[in-house]
Order: sequence, then C-alpha cells, then structure tokens
Amino acid sequence: MKKIVTLSSLLLALPLVGVTQTGTPDDVQPEVTWDYPTKFFKTLPLRDILKGMPIIDETNYAYEAPKVRRWKPDTTKIVDIGIPENNHMDPARQSEMGVKEGFGMKSNWQGLSGSSFPPDPTGAAGPDHFVQARNSSYRVYNKDGSTAGPSVSLNTFFSEPDGSGDPIVMYDRFADRWFISQFTDPFATPYRILIAVSETSDPLGAYYFYEYTFTQFPDYPKFSVWSNAYFMTANTNPSNNDCIAFEREAMLLGDPSAMKINLTFPNFYQFFHSIAPAYAEGPTEPDADEPGYFFAVQDNSWSGAGISTDHIKVLKATLDWVTPSNSSVVNHQTLNTAAFNSTFTSSWDDIDQMGTTAKLDAVTGIFMYRVQYRRFEGYNVVMLCHTVDVDNTNRAGVRWYELRDNNDGQWYIYQQSTYSPDSDNNRWMGGIAMDHQGSIALAYCFNGPSDAPGIRYTGRYANDPLDQMTVQEQIAIDGNGYQDATNRYGDYSQMTMDPSDDQTFWFTGEYMGGNNSPRTRIFSFTSWNLAGVENDPINVPFFNAYQPSPEVVRIIWNDILDNEVTATLVDMNGKLIASQKILTSEAQMDIDVSSVASGIYVVNFTGPQTKLSQKIYLAQ
Repeated sequence: MKKIVTLSSLLLALPLVGVTQTGTPDDVQPEVTWDYPTKFFKTLPLRDILKGMPIIDETNYAYEAPKVRRWKPDTTKIVDIGIPENNHMDPARQSEMGVKEGFGMKSNWQGLSGSSFPPDPTGAAGPDHFVQARNSSYRVYNKDGSTAGPSVSLNTFFSEPDGSGDPIVMYDRFADRWFISQFTDPFATPYRILIAVSETSDPLGAYYFYEYTFTQFPDYPKFSVWSNAYFMTANTNPSNNDCIAFEREAMLLGDPSAMKINLTFPNFYQFFHSIAPAYAEGPTEPDADEPGYFFAVQDNSWSGAGISTDHIKVLKATLDWVTPSNSSVVNHQTLNTAAFNSTFTSSWDDIDQMGTTAKLDAVTGIFMYRVQYRRFEGYNVVMLCHTVDVDNTNRAGVRWYELRDNNDGQWYIYQQSTYSPDSDNNRWMGGIAMDHQGSIALAYCFNGPSDAPGIRYTGRYANDPLDQMTVQEQIAIDGNGYQDATNRYGDYSQMTMDPSDDQTFWFTGEYMGGNNSPRTRIFSFTSWNLAGVENDPINVPFFNAYQPSPEVVRIIWNDILDNEVTATLVDMNGKLIASQKILTSEAQMDIDVSSVASGIYVVNFTGPQTKLSQKIYLAQ
C-alpha cells in the first residue's frame, strides 16, 4: 500500500458557470463554457515533504498492464494509397546522412524506469534543473544527472490516489515557473485534470495545485505555454471541449479562482484526434493579445473524410478572459505540403523489430509533442514533425517543417524534409526545436534489422542549405531487446531548450533496456560544439532573469554588445524598484528582492546598443 502524504493547506470548491456563444457563418462555434477549479491548495516546500516520502524502487517495478486507447478513429475512411505520383517514395526524403560534425553531447543519463506500457516520458530544462515525469512517477535532477530529490509517485505528488498518467512537464520561461500535470481515472467520473504550478523557479519549492473537471475524458492531453494562457488539447469523443485555455496569469499568482475556458475545434477528421498547440519558447513572449495557434496533419489517404491533398491545417484561438463568451477557435489556414503518407496500419502494429514478429505503434497522423514557437526580429517560427511511411512498406521516417510568418499571423512553409537517410532503419517519435541562432535539432526513436529500439539525433546550422539535416547522425543510446508485451511504445517524447543559454537542446524519450524492459533517457547537446570556421556561431544577444529563491532575482547573459549596461526592476506601473550598473564581462548578477512584494514586475537590461526586457513573477 502506498503511503499518501496530505499536502494541502487550503482546499475549496467553486461553482461552475457557462453560456453559449454564437459563431460566425463560416465557422459555427459549438458551445463555449467556462468554469473554475474544483480543488485548490498550496503545498509546503516540496523538499521538506519529500523527506517523509517513500522512495520508489526503480529496479523492482510491478508489471503494469498496457494502456488502452480510450477513443479510436473511424478507420473506414482510410485507404493507404501511398504516394502513387512518385512511385510511392516520399518526394521530400533526405536519403543521405549529413557529414558535418558538431551538436556535441553535454550530458546523458538514464531517466525514470518502470514497467508501464507506454511510459509517456516528458521533461523540461530550467535554469538549474531538469524535471522528468513518466507513467507514473517524477524526479528532479541536477543538470549533471545527479538527483536533486528521490523518485516519487505522481499520485503522491498530487495527493491524489486516482491519478492515471499521461503526464506533461513544462518550464514556463516567461514566468520562471514549473508546470506538471496528469489526468485521473479514465473510467471514473467526473473526469479530471490535475495541474501543479511552482511558486518560484525552484522545482523543489512550494506548488499551487489545481483540479479541473471535464464532461468528456481528456485523453492524450498536450499542453503549451502562451502569453495569455496555458493551452491544452485532448483526444475526446465526441470531439467536444478539446481546446482548453487555463488562466495562466491567475495560476502563476496562486489564485484559487483561476478560470478554464472550454472551446471545441471545428469538426474535421483525424486518424488520431490530437491537435498540437504552439508552445512559446525563447526570450521573447508572444504579444498579450496574440491568438494561440494549433496544427493538425491532414493526409489524402483519409479520402473517405474528403481530404484530397496532403496539407497542414492551422487553427487559431482568440481568448477574452473578461467576457469568456467572446472566445473562439476557428480554422485559420491550409498549408499544402510535399506529398507524404502517414498511414501505416489500422491496428497500430506498424514498426518491425529485430528478434520478434511483434510490431510497435508509430503514433502516426499527428504532430509530435512539442510544437515549438519562437520569435525573431521581423518574423516568427514554428517547428513541427510527424512520422511518415517513406516508401509504402511501413518504414518510418520523420517529416519535419519550419513554418514562418512575417509578424502577421499568416504562416507559410519555409522548409520541409523527411529524414530517412538509409534504406532499412526506422525513425519515429520525433522531437524538434530551434535555438536562438536558428540552428535546428531533431531527436527520435531508432531501430532496424540490426538495431533494437534506441534513440538518435541529428541537426542543421542556421545558414546550411534548406531542407537538409546536415549534421551526421549521433547515437544517444542503443537499444537492447525487443517489446512483445504490447505494441504501445513511447506515445510521446519531448525536446526543450535550456533557458540558461537558449542553445542547449534537452531530449527525453523511450528506449529498450532489455526484452519488455522500457527505459527512458535524458540527454542534452549543443550546436556550440562546432567544427571549422565556416560554422562559427551567430552571436545573438542572450538575456534571462529568474528567481532561484524568494529573496533573489538572478540575471544571466551572453553576447551582449555593450561593455556596461544598467539592470532595472520596475513594477507594472513603471515604478523603479531597483537599479544597478554591471559589466557584461561578468557571467551573472543577483538583485536582492527580499523586501519587494509579490507580484508581476519587469526586468530591463539596457545600454547604448542593448534593449532587452523580461516580465517576471515574484513570489515571497
């Protein structure tokens, strides 16, 4: 029996409120509702609570039955036509491996283990830590791989015995906070999502815990950070309340009445209903009123659903927290792509394995978590990837895209390619991201006739020829064994950027540690490890401010053009709270905020050639 430690210091229930919204003629909106947390509490510092918690024995897990997909598609609408116009070969395929060196490994260690199928690995890097979760535990690591705390059951973490997994971990760069979620029992109503938001940047500090209820089970929930919301999408059936906005600013301040707006995407067919939300990352936050963007794979193999061309469907959500009935989510754009085939099998027995006839689920027909959004001067970028059949033989490759808009919300495909540089091996369950210099990294699960399921990665530099991963493929971890207990594998992986330099990529995903022994891996690498003068990095000013403890705001930087700058802390009314001149030859500086009240402030970093700023949420 697991010991459950009660964490709450405050618990309350709030009434539910909602009304109907009338849609526009071309995009009739289903009912828009909104409600509030059914539970809220603030914990003691987590490091204090962990002292009394039982440590999970990761070497002696009990076997967990494979998870069953809650909602399945109408497969009668699918005909695997391949790509007949190109002899069934993917026309965007990169058939040769890049030869450039670089993207050198910085850290690499085994993550949380267990016997859950699939493990659903998720994790994010913060200023000083990497936090990982999986079904059904989590752990805080130092960036060198040493543990900052024991492995702990997610149910213990949430003080909730009915938690059932599909966790997501996010580090909110713009607020300097940690976000952890999971859902509860899919067969027990009311259906619930549990969310924890850290009080400071310390993942072992106190958390604000929220519970929200749903009328349909929110399977496969995927979250994102945006300027005015934490967005969540889910696989619901019928498709209802599958686009959710949580009131981010209220949650960051520990407001027990933080609202949830329930939206529904326009109805369209998906092989697996998961519409990917754009996740903002990098030094510049989206505008406060910028709509949230969402992306869906549309394959002409789904001809029974009326899809005639391969394309990306772009949707956008507009929020009104004052009058929630004004909120909406609508079809925004259709972006025709190079032809692809995302249809493997209707049974999800997709990928061959060495040593067994059992096959693995490729999790096709959706954009993989996360869809990264990043702002640059004059344009914005979205990075996407999904699994495709490269030659109509169920050989998996990773189709990836860089989308851009010119600060006008009109997206276009800047580059696209399918990474499959050999004729025998499979690459799937990808994660993709761009750093602040414009270099791109792609990591993925890998296997083949001579290789058990492991993890590899590649990348490209900002000025390389378009549509190519130019860096030689790297091995993060080789697999050892096969899986025949179930076809469920991975379900997702996660790549994030390190906020300390915005140029180190972190990835966590599944590999096989032995027959039917799912393992997770955590590793990081950076494009700073370059070879040759032609690959010299583009020096882009970098600046970040965060709160490592309640008494301090820490500022870190590199590549600042001025030798001396002024750091200021101002409140939202522009009142100066603190000011200090600093030499940029130093690595970092701390501002004492022990006498500053909790609230929202702005840190400015200014000089003759420097004008950088960042909003920060102070907690005391």
